Amino acid sequence: MEKKPEGLIKMLKILFVDDDAVARRNMAQRIDWNDLGWDLVYTARDGVDALEYMKENRPDIIISDIKMPIMDGIEMAKIARDYYPDLFFIFLSGYKEFEYAKQALALDAIDYLNKPIDNSQLLDVLRRAEKKCIRAREVNQILNEKYPLIRRQYISKLMYENFREADDAIFRAFDINITGGLGMVLFMDFGKDAPPDTAACQEYLQTLCNTLTRQYYGSLFICMDNLQLFIIYTMPDCKEKNSFLTSMEELKKYINSCLKRDLLLEGIFYQGSVMQELNDLYASCQAAMQSKNSETYTLLSKIRCYIEKNYQNPDLSLVMIARHFNVNHCYLTSLYKDQFGINLYDYLISVRMEKAGELLRTTDMKSYEVAEATGYRNSQYFSASFKKYYGCTVKEYKHMPG
Repeated sequence: MEKKPEGLIKMLKILFVDDDAVARRNMAQRIDWNDLGWDLVYTARDGVDALEYMKENRPDIIISDIKMPIMDGIEMAKIARDYYPDLFFIFLSGYKEFEYAKQALALDAIDYLNKPIDNSQLLDVLRRAEKKCIRAREVNQILNEKYPLIRRQYISKLMYENFREADDAIFRAFDINITGGLGMVLFMDFGKDAPPDTAACQEYLQTLCNTLTRQYYGSLFICMDNLQLFIIYTMPDCKEKNSFLTSMEELKKYINSCLKRDLLLEGIFYQGSVMQELNDLYASCQAAMQSKNSETYTLLSKIRCYIEKNYQNPDLSLVMIARHFNVNHCYLTSLYKDQFGINLYDYLISVRMEKAGELLRTTDMKSYEVAEATGYRNSQYFSASFKKYYGCTVKEYKHMPG
C-alpha cells in the first residue's frame, strides 16, 4: 500500500449516494474500506437524504449516482459544494450521456464512471481522490502549524488581550523599537484576490516578512493565518508625522511591488492610528482592525441585501453571489462566518424559509408553489428543508394557530 505522509494519516470519510438499495448494500461490501484507510460513513438513498446527512456530518469524498428520483446527483452536488467548497465528487451513471459528463466536469469531479463499475476502476479513482484530499490537508497543515507556536501565541496575545499591559520586555523580545519616534499598526490582506496556491503564497509571505524585519530594524512583520500580514511599523528618532506617513507609504509600495512581481497580486492595507510610544500600540491596533472590519461589514451587508432581493432565483448559489461581487467564493464563505458566526449558505436557507413561512401563513399557495416562489426547483427537497428548519411539516405548519 502506498505510504501516506506522516501526520496526515486520518481516515477519509466517504459518502455513497444511490437510490438502488442493492447498489448501496453492495458498495458497503465490495471493498475492505477500513483496510485501505477509508471509512464509508453513510449510504444515502437519494440526494435529499445525502444533504440532510451533510448538515450534521462532513464527508471528504462523495460517490454518487446521477440518475435518481427526487433529486439527481448533479443537483445534490451543486448544493453540497455551496456548503462545503472543498468536497470531492465521483459520479456514476448507467447512461452514456455526454451532458452528464459535461455537468460533472463543470463541478470539477474527480471522475465520471459508467455502470457497471469494477473494483479496480473504482479503487483507482478513489486513490486519485485520496491524493487530492491529502494535498488539501497539507495546505491546511501549512496554514495552521508551520510557524512556531510560541511566537504566534505572543502575537495573538499582543493583538487581542494585553496591549494595555505589555511591558518593554515583550517588545524587546521582538526587537520592536519606537524610542523617540513614531509608529503604526497595519494589517494587509488580498481582499477578493485569493491566490490560486495558498500554501506557496503563505510560504512566500513568511519569507518576505523575515526579509522586511531584517531591513526595517525596530519594526515587526508577521505572516498570520488566512494570508494576512500583521505589521508594527516604527521610525525611531522621527518626530515629523508627515515624514513618517510618507515613509510608511513607501513601505506599502515596496511590499506591493514585491507581491506584483512574484505573485501577480496586490495587497490591501488597513492603517491604525499613529503611535508616539509603545503604550499607544493597543489603540493603533484597534483602529486598524476597525478600518478592516468596516470595509468587510459594508461588503457583507450588500451581500445580505442581494440575497434578500434574489432568493427566489433557483440558480442563486454562493458561487453566483461571489461572482456578482467579484470576490473569491472560499474567501467570501470564510469572511461571512468570521463576521456573523454562521455559514452564508445557512443564511440563504433562513431567508428562503422565513419567506416560505410568511407565504404559508398569508396565502393559499400550495407547497410546490411556495417552493418555486422561494427558489426551490425540487419540492421534496423544499419539504425536507422546511421540516428541518421549523421542526414540523408544511401541512402541520399551515394548521398552526395564530
